[in-house]
Amino acid sequence: MATSAFQPIGSVPRADLRRLFDEESDMWARDLRWSFAPTRGRLEASLDEGTLNGLVLEDAAGACAYATYAMESGHGIIGSVFASARTRGGGFERLLVDRILNRLLALQPKVIDCQTLFSSDPALLEPFASRGFESAARVYMTLDRAGWLARRRPLTPGLRSKPTHRTDLRGVARLVYDAHIDSRRLDASSSFDSLESCERILSQIVLDEVCGPFDSLGSRRIESGGRLVAACLLTWPLAGVAHVSEIATAPDYRLQGLARHCLGESLENAFERGQASCATLSVTASNRGALALYESVGFVPRIHYGSHVLRIGR
Repeated sequence: MATSAFQPIGSVPRADLRRLFDEESDMWARDLRWSFAPTRGRLEASLDEGTLNGLVLEDAAGACAYATYAMESGHGIIGSVFASARTRGGGFERLLVDRILNRLLALQPKVIDCQTLFSSDPALLEPFASRGFESAARVYMTLDRAGWLARRRPLTPGLRSKPTHRTDLRGVARLVYDAHIDSRRLDASSSFDSLESCERILSQIVLDEVCGPFDSLGSRRIESGGRLVAACLLTWPLAGVAHVSEIATAPDYRLQGLARHCLGESLENAFERGQASCATLSVTASNRGALALYESVGFVPRIHYGSHVLRIGR
């Protein structure tokens, strides 16, 4: 590896960062079918405020890789981890994550999370494995219009779903929390550790729109006796691309086709009303039931990546 140097992200010329951001934007659109613009806006706003935590790697040609992190209420998160094409494959992502994990651990967090889907090295594992992180393989999947039409099936007769509104957030959070009670240890994420953590994640999706504009009409839910028992949340991370941000069924209502029905209605909304060219989602690789459902409607694997969590003191 060529000689390189670490610099605090706030000390690097903005023009150098813009070049990295431009290249990262192209990678997101090409590989993920996802817009980098909202994330870029948050990064640049934090840079302007002097509140962005991160490191940049520089070689003889200038800034070539960067990574960011955040620490809030004892929760550490590794954000962007990106290396330019000219240095990719040189282990720069690993070097950055090593340094950032050391910084986060020095702050004595209760938990650290990282998902590598948006990294330029989605298979990155060693820095997490060497520090005792729990890790889970995940699959990012896509479904184009032709694939959806080929597998399209009539929706279940007699089942009725409703749109999901922002005011339904707390009910959806309870549903998602209950749905993960038996599988939390397999997800390698703190997002489902408590009802509060589920509410925080769903608030980011529904209210903060971190996965793109929230689609209330395309997000479907099924109730039974006034209780929410199944839901599918739909967002739009890029023009013409719909993302299934969350899908869940109450444990005592499984194997009744409710998740399939909600997903089917969300996809109908995406491809017909929304004129989507593609839909995306991600799933834990060990969740065979969910994988089978997604594959049955035409989703195909696109990127294999990892979810990593370290719960301090466990």
